[in-house]
Amino acid sequence: MSNWKNFERRVAAKVGGKRIPITGRKCLDIDHPFLDIECKYRKSLPAWLFKDAWGQANTGSGIPVIAVAEHNSHNIFTITSIDTLVMLMEPDIIERNE
Repeated sequence: MSNWKNFERRVAAKVGGKRIPITGRKCLDIDHPFLDIECKYRKSLPAWLFKDAWGQANTGSGIPVIAVAEHNSHNIFTITSIDTLVMLMEPDIIERNE
């Protein structure tokens, strides 16, 4: 079985979703009630982002998050670990923030 298929299955299991087989896909990799998940599995990730920035984000006592943007763009993207995302999706966390 392909590594990327196993990766998609792992992601789906972590977030409580279901992997959509490639034959049934229109766009997203994971079927989930409120997350739209597209998976990308690579041999390596950019060191400046996932070693340097992630290392800095992990030095505090709060939830580690990386915020990134492209020059002259209004879009801001955030990166956190999947375990943190799952924790933030827990019902008591969601209710507390409403």
